[in-house]
Amino acid sequence: MAANQSSPGVVVQERDLTTVSTVSTANIGVMAAPFELGPVEEIVEVSSERQLAELFGEPNDYNYEYWFTAAQYLAYGGTIKTIRVASTSLKNAVDTGTAPLIKNLQHYETNYETANNSFTWVARTAGAKGNSIGVFVTDAGADQIAVIPAPGSGNDPEFVQDAAISATSGASGKVFKYSIVLTVESVVGNFTVGGTTTISISGSNETVNVLAWDPTNLKLEIGLPGGGVTGIIAAGQTITQGTNTCDIATNGIERRLYIASDKGTVSFAAADSIEDTNSTAFSITSVRNEYAEREYLPGVKWINVAPRPETSQFATNNGGFRDELHVLVVDIDGKITGTVGALLERFTGLSKALDAKTSVGETNYYPEVIKQQSQYIYWGEHESTVFSATGTPSDGVWGQSAQTRQFNLLRSSAGSTDYPAGRTTVGSKNNSTYYYRFTDGADYGLSGGSYQVSNTDVATAYQLVEDPESQTIDFILAGPSGPDDSSAIAKITSLTNIVEERRDCMLFVSPRRANVVGVSSGTTVTTNIINFFKQLPSSSYMVFDSGYKYIYDKYNDVYRYIPCNGDIAGLCLQTTETSEAWFSPAGFQRGVLRNAIKLAYTPTKTQRDNLYANRVNPVVSFPGQGVVLFGDKTALGFASAFDRINIRRLFLVVERVISGAAKAQLFEQNDESQRSLFVNIIEPYLRDVQGRRGVTDFIVKCDSSNNTPEAVDRGEFYAEIYLKPTRTINYITLTFVATRTGVSFGEVAS
Repeated sequence: MAANQSSPGVVVQERDLTTVSTVSTANIGVMAAPFELGPVEEIVEVSSERQLAELFGEPNDYNYEYWFTAAQYLAYGGTIKTIRVASTSLKNAVDTGTAPLIKNLQHYETNYETANNSFTWVARTAGAKGNSIGVFVTDAGADQIAVIPAPGSGNDPEFVQDAAISATSGASGKVFKYSIVLTVESVVGNFTVGGTTTISISGSNETVNVLAWDPTNLKLEIGLPGGGVTGIIAAGQTITQGTNTCDIATNGIERRLYIASDKGTVSFAAADSIEDTNSTAFSITSVRNEYAEREYLPGVKWINVAPRPETSQFATNNGGFRDELHVLVVDIDGKITGTVGALLERFTGLSKALDAKTSVGETNYYPEVIKQQSQYIYWGEHESTVFSATGTPSDGVWGQSAQTRQFNLLRSSAGSTDYPAGRTTVGSKNNSTYYYRFTDGADYGLSGGSYQVSNTDVATAYQLVEDPESQTIDFILAGPSGPDDSSAIAKITSLTNIVEERRDCMLFVSPRRANVVGVSSGTTVTTNIINFFKQLPSSSYMVFDSGYKYIYDKYNDVYRYIPCNGDIAGLCLQTTETSEAWFSPAGFQRGVLRNAIKLAYTPTKTQRDNLYANRVNPVVSFPGQGVVLFGDKTALGFASAFDRINIRRLFLVVERVISGAAKAQLFEQNDESQRSLFVNIIEPYLRDVQGRRGVTDFIVKCDSSNNTPEAVDRGEFYAEIYLKPTRTINYITLTFVATRTGVSFGEVAS
């Protein structure tokens, strides 16, 4: 029809007949398994074995059948939607309190992000490996260490935590901590941190608190009790704790006053005069930068990690004070990285302020940054054991606006720990390094030497891919079928329900391990396999195989038997890539399995006949030709074109493509023109499939004969696509005829 023209001319028009994609399959598999690491009940796409190991942990003795099923599928290409199965046994490691099961990020945001938790930090992934995590946190803490001399007479100085302190120079602040570090000699025994110790001062036994003991360097850190001590601590005095004793060495006393300076004050300096709690005046001997000496591990200083956390520019701009902190995540026992004390993650210059932003406008609020960036931990609760630089601790609570807020500082009652000895390090107790050691993380329960997962939990995991509109998949991998017939039947039946409901993907199933591995008689194995698969439903969307193959596990340096269903699905995707989806994945051209050292069971010709008659595709080891899938049947229980994998795959491809084209017809005019347009889109596509040997012939019917006026009035649109699928060769008969010399071939070959 000519476009609006009132005079002669040429109008160019376009008509799009290319809305059908020729992409037939996404080559995406699905595997739900009890992995050692990773989010739980969350779909994660994995495209390589290396990525599988990084995200979900390496295989172990309890999950290797699942793990290598996924890995072997990936060996053929494609991607796999990987789902870690939930279990009531799974727990995330915590620093304190009750270990929960935090499945994934969404679960955390819904149930734990708003605090009111029993833990301060929690492992990001459930499992026992979380017990190797240690978290170190520090903030501004004390500004200075003022060294105090011994008094000439009277009693040893007494400074009470949180008391105000000032100097004649105008410096002011609060007592963050006061301790005495002693160098000792003549040591007998090993002192216990946290207990009381008797010290003999001028013949009088006084009780002090043991804050730290470093036997290597012969350093003993003590704190004075409320009310101080009578007399002056001096060299040569004996210290006793039960049967443990030592003497104070000459020049072995350093009285350390840790000071947190007030906002806007000048720093304390040597020779400044200060007074203790008893109003006794002391002239400061020397002053040191406390942060320069602060350690998170023995000999490993914070200053080598990052500059001292102080006040962020955002807080400064809003009148806030000392909002910054650093967070380190450490592999305490080396079970994550193989190296004890390895630094896993470092987060520096984070903020305690809820509204904190970086210079580029991104959040700098420490729980949020940890949630967004950490691979190992989630935040659970603000630290409550703190030092308040102001008179009202509630004013400095973390997680509030930075506006005019002076945030409370960390002051740990526990102290940092020496590894592997487990000793509290000198200078760390009642100081600004917080150490959170994770515990109570738990793996799946064990049954029969494997991780135990219920069929309910497995079904719940696979249900994440039930919806074909939101999740595109081609292959569901069953992995190991189950420990016994009843559980295996329940598992496979639930998976069959998914593929039958979706009708756009296929399920791949291997026999139970006990049916095949370790059974010496091939006849018995054949019977076991047939009897097992007889209990499973009929479906053209399912494929059975006979195999367990033998592979090398490089992660654990052992050889293992694993099910072949990952390989069979892999052969299907490989066939799509090298030929077409509607070609058979079996035989010597396309059906050779990768990474197979041998099979647990290689059926004979007679056994293969029995298997094939019972819907089972034999996996066979042919000397010099490899391990081969030697059948292409689906699990359909009756004779049909759909009892072949290639035809089922043909229809899956064609149905997916044409249904996608059909969606473009929704809400268009329901008339003959639109029906003609649809036919003109589909027919070229099917001719292409025909040219690529998918069908021998076809017809598309979409006209007034199947789109009646009544159907049109109901808003309905009908198209019928008739296909003659190309069949595969399953049976070859070769007849060789010997003739007499004088016989004409025309006589005998007719």
